Amino acid sequence: MKDTELKPCPFCGEKPIIEKWSSWSLMFMVKCENPVCPIPIDGYPSGHDLTAVKLEWNRRTDK
Repeated sequence: MKDTELKPCPFCGEKPIIEKWSSWSLMFMVKCENPVCPIPIDGYPSGHDLTAVKLEWNRRTDK
């Protein structure tokens, strides 16, 4: 299965990054690496399934 490629940030066009941490189980978050990019009102996509988190990031649009 091909890995899901991340699209650029829909707000500033910069490259996204993947953060991971353990909170009872492994969690993932995709967010913009640009420190001055505004955090979206609904936050960054996160969850236990990296593929699902990547797909959620790629569906986001600049509102």
